[in-house]
Amino acid sequence: MTARRSLFQTKEDGVPETKGPLRETLEWVLYLGVSVLLALAIVHFLGRFTVVDGNSMQPTLQNRNVVIVENLTLRLHGVENGDIVVLKIPELLGNRRTYAIKRVIASGGQTVRIASGHVYVDGLQLLEPYAGGLETTADGSPYADLKVPEGCLYVLGDNRNPDKSRDSRVFGVVNADRVIGKAFVRLFPFSRFGVVE
Repeated sequence: MTARRSLFQTKEDGVPETKGPLRETLEWVLYLGVSVLLALAIVHFLGRFTVVDGNSMQPTLQNRNVVIVENLTLRLHGVENGDIVVLKIPELLGNRRTYAIKRVIASGGQTVRIASGHVYVDGLQLLEPYAGGLETTADGSPYADLKVPEGCLYVLGDNRNPDKSRDSRVFGVVNADRVIGKAFVRLFPFSRFGVVE
């Protein structure tokens, strides 16, 4: 009596067993299914690639930069002032855009005031080296002096030139649940590869 061979044994003459077409097809379907599930898990729990569209975050991020937007720390620690985030706010952007990338300036309970070319949060002037030395103006904006409601964020683009960033100076505060992730690493251009700050 001979023992049953395992699936991985060779035939008695030393030639590997060949797989039937059905078995090979099922293996490919299994590999494909596992790959799709793994990709979805990475996008849902870790992050995704994003291409910056526009110049509202200059000089920090330029048009066509490729960044990884992660959402793991978002789930663990939430959003903090200074974070660069991607928001899903199509009703606020116009021009058929869905997503915006902006810097969080203030969160629920904090007071924001833009005056004399500077941004003040809770009465303290922000030091903003990422704005490239440009003054921040909000002429005629009803959102230049306000208290941010709980569960909301005040966001600005780093490009403070007039009309270069559509942000909270234009559309006001944004619900924090609109944040889909934080900009983490710039992948392209390779010459500026590194953590986004």
